[in-house]
Amino acid sequence: MRRTLPNAGPGNRPARLSSDSVLWLVLSAGLFVVAELTPTLLRMPLGADEITYIAQTSARASGVLLPPVHGHGAGLLAAPITLLTTSLAALRIWMSLLSGLGLFLAMLAWRGLRPAWVLAVAGFILGSLSITQLSGVQVYPDWWAALGVLAVTGLFLQAVTGRMTGRVVLILLAAGAFLIVMMRPQNIAFVLAPTIGAALIVPAWRKPRVLTAIGIGIVAGAAEWAAEAFALYGGLDSRLHLATQEPPRFGLYFSLGYQFRVLNGPWYCLPGQCHSWTFPWLTVWWLALLGLVILGVFAAWRTAARASSALAALSGLWVIACYALLVPIAAPRYLLPAYALLAIPAADAIAWLAATVRWRPAGLLVACAFLLTGVVCQRVVLQAEVSSQDDGRALYMSTADQLRVAGIHPPCVIKSPSAAYYLGCGAPWTGETVPEFLARTPGGVSAWRRVDLRPMHQVGLPYFAWVRA
Repeated sequence: MRRTLPNAGPGNRPARLSSDSVLWLVLSAGLFVVAELTPTLLRMPLGADEITYIAQTSARASGVLLPPVHGHGAGLLAAPITLLTTSLAALRIWMSLLSGLGLFLAMLAWRGLRPAWVLAVAGFILGSLSITQLSGVQVYPDWWAALGVLAVTGLFLQAVTGRMTGRVVLILLAAGAFLIVMMRPQNIAFVLAPTIGAALIVPAWRKPRVLTAIGIGIVAGAAEWAAEAFALYGGLDSRLHLATQEPPRFGLYFSLGYQFRVLNGPWYCLPGQCHSWTFPWLTVWWLALLGLVILGVFAAWRTAARASSALAALSGLWVIACYALLVPIAAPRYLLPAYALLAIPAADAIAWLAATVRWRPAGLLVACAFLLTGVVCQRVVLQAEVSSQDDGRALYMSTADQLRVAGIHPPCVIKSPSAAYYLGCGAPWTGETVPEFLARTPGGVSAWRRVDLRPMHQVGLPYFAWVRA
């Protein structure tokens, strides 16, 4: 039998890339990594909260502890680098590559529910956001919660619809839930609740094995948080008590307008701190994204993708509602899990525009304009916000240098965790006083001597430092 090669004949056309080829996902994740491996992001200084996540797994000796309400998941992801070196570039490159791999795996969890090229468009939309590119190189939990919920939602749909069966999907579901809880225990309610609710409410999705797998992941993440409580915070009761003391206090805040005001930066705003709308002209692009999400849900409603589209959209809206109602602090990274989920129906809309014969040319033009405009505009936002962060790191390091010249050396305690990290001191977390911090150290408050720094009259120095008596 004669074998015919695909390209043997002069009249044969070259093989086309299949619409469901995994190479689409590789391309989307690869473009995201390329966007991150730029000097702007690789040189970006450590943020104040970022320091608290890596302090306990850093090659730089430090007494800075993670606030008790948080989880160590983000710091553990960075640990293979931070335990070996204090190089900022090495850390940024590691997190970039890890983020690209995470984006690829999260989209892969949806394969079969959508053509791969549609998932690649969703990944492109998510990866083009300025807050996504920023978070991808940083050591913060929100980006990993976003990837986790995107993967868990896809795996859940694969399992309950019978597309994937067996132990592998259950193990992956448990691992995804574990990752989400490890990032932040509150994610059980803020991120995982819609998936759990869907498994309980939709009769066809009531699969005990699936719910058990998610439950195992949640219990494992909670157990790790409890183990840390005994190792670092004096027990579970003590950690829970300390966590309730950290602001903001639990309550209703109705901060939706405040959350939307900082979509283009600043990256973190305490209540009443940010009053203006950065880059107001970019609101048009965000409205276009909202329009695509609505159109995507509408387009999928009469297709087999209806259930998955509805779950993604409702889960994304749930995340927004939780932060809008329960968190007064505005930070675009908080909404990353919502962006990750809403990117799916937005990509569905673009696929629908490309497939509808009547207005395909106009639809493709609109889709391309949206995607390219987003890339350019979001990069402008990123450049502006990153440049504004350089002064912060310089201030922290300058304060540490001045304190070192003033004779303050470890073991020591100062009020600022960021400056304490560079000096090697300990520091209380937000909402905790220095005496409360000292009371938790060996020997208690009496083991420390307060040093009055006010006579030095140096700008940026704290008023007091504490050294071992």
